[in-house]
Amino acid sequence: MACGSLFIYFKLPKILKEDKVDVFWGTQHCLPKKNKYTKNIKFVLTIHDLAIKKFKTVGSFKNTLVQKIFLGKSMKNADEIIAISKATKQDIIDLYKVPDNKIKIVYNGANISKNSKEITNEQEKEIKEKFSIKDIPYIFFISTIEPRKNVETLIKAFNYIKEKENTNLKLIIAGGLGWKYENVIKLYEESKYKEDIIMPGYISSEEKVYLYANTKCFVYPSLYEGFGLPILEAMANKALVVTANNSSLPEVGGDVAFYYNDTLNYEELGKKVMEVMKLDELEKSKRIEKGLEQVKKFSWEKCAKETLKVIS
Repeated sequence: MACGSLFIYFKLPKILKEDKVDVFWGTQHCLPKKNKYTKNIKFVLTIHDLAIKKFKTVGSFKNTLVQKIFLGKSMKNADEIIAISKATKQDIIDLYKVPDNKIKIVYNGANISKNSKEITNEQEKEIKEKFSIKDIPYIFFISTIEPRKNVETLIKAFNYIKEKENTNLKLIIAGGLGWKYENVIKLYEESKYKEDIIMPGYISSEEKVYLYANTKCFVYPSLYEGFGLPILEAMANKALVVTANNSSLPEVGGDVAFYYNDTLNYEELGKKVMEVMKLDELEKSKRIEKGLEQVKKFSWEKCAKETLKVIS
């Protein structure tokens, strides 16, 4: 990213002029330098999140340095800025003092996995065997394993639930290992309930759909999200959602998701998960139906149309 940012900022302006470009849309938090080559080119910048700016522990040194060098300059160079949520827009205003009228909110769409009914009986049997969940309840998480996703608090909450409840509940933590994942692995190894924690790494789309559709609840305790697509994906597959009450997560989850307030408080998270698992069938059905309606508010078609208005 560092080399790419250097190229975009310093080398690209002349190329854009030579290619007679009218609009340059920066989707990686970096825009070219304003100079004689770019005076007739409209610059649009999309900001996905400002996690690196807000939390020192969530970004690599290289990415943090790149954003520190180029992000402020790029915001200044932008004619218009696209924020993917109200929360992200407010962060831009608070952290970079960008005028409100320069920022347009364009929500992402939802990555909807194919319907779980397409999974065959044989696939279902294989999935149950692979994850050791035949007739056993489980809670589910999927994302890259890195500090921002707050998986440590999730494991602690699971330990808390197992201490408080006489349950054969399992925890499935799916997703590849990102950076600074070591503390998560350490907590997993040290857990008294390690045998009930399943960390399969990457999983197939069929496995993901099945796990969403059959979980007691999908738990997403992230410290910060510019948008939070997994919440919508979970709702689209009829999962109940427990998530943190921070950043953009309440925008995406609406009045469908269940929230806990102190993001690092594993006891509060554990209690909220237990509360959701004990809902009666009528309340579950209502939440699932509301979730399917919530997902309809976010589409890539809508995102594309609104983005086109900004860059036109």
